[in-house]
Amino acid sequence: MAIINNVAYSWSMITLSSTALGIDEGSTTLEGVSAIKWSKKRKVESNYGMGGRPVSRGFGNITYTASITMDYATQQTLRSTYGSLMDIGEFDLIISFANPMASDDWTTTTVTLKGCIFSEDGMESQQDDTSITHWRWGYHLAFILLHGTASF
Repeated sequence: MAIINNVAYSWSMITLSSTALGIDEGSTTLEGVSAIKWSKKRKVESNYGMGGRPVSRGFGNITYTASITMDYATQQTLRSTYGSLMDIGEFDLIISFANPMASDDWTTTTVTLKGCIFSEDGMESQQDDTSITHWRWGYHLAFILLHGTASF
């Protein structure tokens, strides 16, 4: 776990922004998000030879995936602008980690999810929900930038 000035990274330090997904005029921060997840995977398989034992490894493609959970109001704002989440097209999502208690030498860390595109749209709710945020929107990525450096 990373600790900065005795403060661990936490959800309250995260801000999300995207110029393509501006919710309020002049604002790019997505405030109705309650979860975000991204990952990078590479296909790795053993190559087998005599005796049924691996003799080498083969490496395949690298894939990037992500998901986001938004409240219903944020979903509806995006739908009223674009019609469907799938109609938004490609966008970049910038995830920043800022520590409000940091010293002067601490800088904000960013991760940019490049070329995001929503692959589904829908809604899910059930009796006794007090906040409709249950749908996790999956999207595909072109690649991930960690601290401004491409992660291929």
